[in-house]
This record gives sequence, C-alpha cells and structure tokens, in this order.
Amino acid sequence: MKHYRNILVVVLLIITITFVFGGEVVTKSNELSEKDKTNENRRKSINRLNKWSRFYVKNPVFSVQKKLIKEEQEIIKEQDRKEDEYGVFAQAKIERGTELLAVKWTSCLSVDTIQVEQREIFERMAHYEMAQEDILAVGLIVYKHCMNQETFNLKEWITSLPTHYDTSLYFDEKEMEYLAGSPAFVDIMVEKEVATKLYDQLSQTLFQDKVILEKCKGQPIDWNQFRWAHSTITARKIYVTDPDSVGSDGQQLKLSPVVPPIVDYFNHGNEPSAEIDYNEDLGSVDVKAIKDIKKGEEIFVSYDHHYCGSDLLVDYGYLPHRIDDKSCVNVLMEELLETINIDDPIKDDKYYLVNKLFETKDIKLKISMDSLTEDLLKISKYMSYKQESLLEYLKRLVSLKIEHYPTTIIQDKEFLVSKEYKQLSPRSKLAFNLAFQEKQILSNVYTKLQENIDTIDSKDIKDSKDRKVKDEL
Repeated sequence: MKHYRNILVVVLLIITITFVFGGEVVTKSNELSEKDKTNENRRKSINRLNKWSRFYVKNPVFSVQKKLIKEEQEIIKEQDRKEDEYGVFAQAKIERGTELLAVKWTSCLSVDTIQVEQREIFERMAHYEMAQEDILAVGLIVYKHCMNQETFNLKEWITSLPTHYDTSLYFDEKEMEYLAGSPAFVDIMVEKEVATKLYDQLSQTLFQDKVILEKCKGQPIDWNQFRWAHSTITARKIYVTDPDSVGSDGQQLKLSPVVPPIVDYFNHGNEPSAEIDYNEDLGSVDVKAIKDIKKGEEIFVSYDHHYCGSDLLVDYGYLPHRIDDKSCVNVLMEELLETINIDDPIKDDKYYLVNKLFETKDIKLKISMDSLTEDLLKISKYMSYKQESLLEYLKRLVSLKIEHYPTTIIQDKEFLVSKEYKQLSPRSKLAFNLAFQEKQILSNVYTKLQENIDTIDSKDIKDSKDRKVKDEL
C-alpha cells in the first residue's frame, strides 16, 4: 500500500511540474501551429490566385511565390515573421521590353467596382462624402467579412492577402520608442490619429447604417478589421487617371486610387527590373520588363523615386537592409522652423513661408547622400538668405536633425549585437534600424558638407594670398 502511495505522489508531482512549467511549451507549440496554419492557408490562396490571374497575364513567365529569405540581407529573420513573405518571380528568362501583365480597370479594386457590386453601401458612403481611399477600405471590409460566402471577381485575390502588416497603424507605444528622433515617429502619430478619428466617426454613422448591418448579418465592423483594410489600401494602392475624368481636350482632370490584383505583389527594389504603367487607351494597369530577368529572379518595381526609409516603413512596413547614395531622410516642418534665428530681420517672413509651403501636399523635402530634392534646395536658399552660406545652413540643419535622436551611431552599433536587441519584436527592430540608418545618412551628409566648406575656404585663402602677392608685385 505504501508502494502505491509513493507512485501516486510521483505521478501527481509530474503532473504539477508539467502544469506549472510546461505551460510555456504548450503555448509556444500552439503559436507555432497557428503560424503554420496561417502560412498553409495563405499558400493555398496564392496557388488559387496564380490560376485566377492567368486571364490577365500577357506572358506566363512569372508567378507569385514565397520569398526565399536570405538571412544576411534581412532585418527581420524568417523565424520572427508572423507569416511568409511573397513576391513575383520569373519562371523563365524574361527579355527587356516583355509585357508581363495587363489588369483591366474593371478587374481592379476601385470605386467603380464597389459602386457596381456594393451599390446600396456605396450610396451610403457617397452620402457621407467619404474620400476615395476610405471607400476602398470600407468596400474591402465588406468583401472580406460580409460577402465571404458570395461569389465575386476579386474573391481569390482578397483571400490571398496577408493577415497583418508592419505599417503605421500596427505600431504600439513600446515599438514607437525606437523611432524617437525619426520623421517616421511624427508620420505614424499623425496617421494613427487620423485613422482613429475616422473609425470613431464611421462607428457612429456608416457602420450603424441598416444597409451595412444587413449585409454583414448584424456583425459590427471592429477596429482590427478597419485597421487591416486601411493598411491594405495604403500599402497596395496606385493612382491612375480616372477614365471618367478626362476632358474634351484630352487633359487629365483627376487621379483615382485603385488596387490592381497581382500587380500589388511586386515588391519594391532600388534597382527595379519592371515598371508599372497605366494604359489610358485600354484602361488597364500594365507591367513591363525594363531589363533582362533571369529565371528564378524576383521581379522588382520602384514604388517611388523619392521614397525614403521612413516612407517605406510607414506605408509598406518595409525597410531596405542597407543604405546607399540614394538613401534619404525626410525633413519636417518643425525642423525648418527650428533653424530660423531669433535675430533674423525677416524671420516672420520665413515662418510664413514654411507654414505656407507645407500646405502643399506634393512637396518633397528630402536629404540624401548625393543630393537634395529641388523643393528643399529652394527653401534652404531662402532660409539662409543674408544669414549664412547655403552650405553652412544645410550643415546646421543636418546637425540639428542628428541631435534629435536620443542615441548615437556608436551606441546603436553596440546595441545591435546585444541580447536585448535580439529579444525585440519585429516592428521594434524595423524602427530601431530605420533610426540607425537615418543617423548614418545624416552623418555622411554632414561630413560631405564640411568637406565642401573646407574646400571653398581653402580656395578663398589661396585666392586671397594670390591677390596679395600680385598687389606687392
């Protein structure tokens, strides 16, 4: 009897240890299986998407495939990713000039598509005078969560979309701390505030509308659904000429946001091998190879010639793993205002100019290691007027930007190899690396500016000495 009692005690002890200390193992196992399940579902959806897309493919020489992660070229390692990454890859050799894809306007996620397939809901959105981008976001929510049992043209594409993003609306306060000093910090704060305000407004109006509630079978649209849809549109949209907004003289009147299926799977690259174009005559979004592409290579496009790292992170949740001469840093309005000297006789004019300047949406104020944008050059010339040379002003602006970061490049290098860095969340790593890259860019720019100033000073000294010798002679 005593023998059985001892066995019972041992069994109970094992069960207790397993319950107390094994919870973490069980949790991790569940998390892993959930990730595997997500990836498997996505893989099947991508396969269906590739079959569906054959109708739009001009040449069947490419397909959407899982990216093979090269650890040394990625900030976020594969084991840290919540789901697999996808891109477009060549399945055979592709020659320059080859037309790859042509997606008709009617097959894109557009305001027109939603107007036709979600007519009553579109009328309600038009009643609330919503922006086109917001119409696309709400329309996407309805397709995914309220029409999932129905048949519609974009269904295969929508089911293939990622379940989450590393873009602005997904950053939490802890992850934001690693963006201190970066223009991305301000951009994300503004984006989150605008999106939250919009969601609150829609929650009290459109999302309570009988038409939407009936379509969604009484299920309210929540923040996570809205955040996902908003982020999807931001990351995957392009702007094309609205076919209905061209005047009799042929002049473009308005650009409209659309999300063209398959086209949105082309990833950004600094050296693109294909380009996206809108064919106004045929009303299609086209992709064409602009260089020879080898079999097995990923096909890249350029999202924008003036995108800095902070733009890529905020809108696309992406950050290049290294910097080059074209890498740039954005300049904020507050930073320009900070450069105005208190004793500047025309400081009021400069304050007015800077504030007026930022009312223009298309303005690009960016510093790269090999150039400045034209907008920044123009404003810098005015800001330095009668105060200092242009080079001295730019050096002061860059120095001011560097001082905004709470850590130095040396401190960042030490942190990169620390245990604490390895334990960061994927978005925290992206945030930290963005700030680290920006400091390196600004430091290189500062050095170049100082070298140019020293060269000019040396030349002025030499010219002065030459004049003195000439006068003595």
